[in-house]
Amino acid sequence: MRVQLLYILDCPWCVKTKKLIRESLEELGVEAGLEEILIDSDEKAEKYEFLGSPTVRINGKDIQEEVSKGQCLPCEEIVKYEQESTDFVKQECRCGCRIYFYKGNQYPYPPKEMIQEAIMKLISADQDL
Repeated sequence: MRVQLLYILDCPWCVKTKKLIRESLEELGVEAGLEEILIDSDEKAEKYEFLGSPTVRINGKDIQEEVSKGQCLPCEEIVKYEQESTDFVKQECRCGCRIYFYKGNQYPYPPKEMIQEAIMKLISADQDL
């Protein structure tokens, strides 16, 4: 199993997402590497078909099929005040953060239960083969 975390620099939700992925794998007893991919240019965004930060993919498949974006306070701060942020990061922040919907609620990161369901769905599909 291959798990990827695609993110932009300064994303306030990526550290939490990485922690939730690791906890999910451990709790489910699944051995898998976590590949962290920093998206810091238009070229990388195109290469990885980047949908917004944070993005979680398992074996190349996004854990949420429908993608929504919205503005979050940390991104608004980055756009206005962060001098060190690259133009690409500021552009992404202006476009909006990735929003996850799970069981009727909205989150700025994928909740652990959503990550675990995606992992279990893949394991179940592999066992059916």
